[in-house]
Amino acid sequence: MADDVRDQIHKLIRLQNLETEIRNIRLVLDQVEERTRRLDAQLKEFADAVESGKGLLQELNKGYRALESELQNSQGRIDKSQEKLRAVKTNKEYQAGLKEIEDLRAIGSKIEDEMIAGLDRIEQAGATLKAHQARLDARAGEIRRDKECVLKEAEAARVRLERVEAEARQVAATVAAGVLVLYRRVKAAKTDELGVAAVHAATCRGCNVSLPPQMYNDLQRNDRLKHCPNCDRIIYWEEEDRSE
Repeated sequence: MADDVRDQIHKLIRLQNLETEIRNIRLVLDQVEERTRRLDAQLKEFADAVESGKGLLQELNKGYRALESELQNSQGRIDKSQEKLRAVKTNKEYQAGLKEIEDLRAIGSKIEDEMIAGLDRIEQAGATLKAHQARLDARAGEIRRDKECVLKEAEAARVRLERVEAEARQVAATVAAGVLVLYRRVKAAKTDELGVAAVHAATCRGCNVSLPPQMYNDLQRNDRLKHCPNCDRIIYWEEEDRSE
């Protein structure tokens, strides 16, 4: 009888270890999508910064060309006003012509100031774009390699999961039906999904509560499966776990 109980305990311990590994592998696989999403988001952030910088630089250059055209138009109007000024016959018309030229030159001066400021903005935008491009060039390869590593780890985890699940099914098939049902029931009620716990120095390692002395003595005889009176886990004397 003791050998039968000891054998069932060993099988439950092995099954629980395998199922714990299965749970951990699945957690890793569940995190793969989030890890790859974060890497993709980083790469997109760098690429978007470059595209945004290109767009800004394009708009600034477009604005600068518009100012150049406006300045040329203003200069053309000044030239026409100066030509017209040479043909005036009265002092009043002459003064009015001078005023018009003065106003046009003031407009031209303002446009030139805007063009100088525009060149500064273009230079700054170009430097920022260059920095964004350098960051993208430096990080893109690293991010792609990181993502490739994550996917490779995931594939290895899936292969390992298949093997462990197969072994868990094999071990479960060797556990007595009633014992397996009992184990599943206890396990389902635990947040840590552990249905079996060792007892060391008369203390259940599942809940850290001490067992009554007589119960601890009975546990060492391995005459039948026992439960922790506090957490209800199937318990075993830790001596029985040495072979594991």
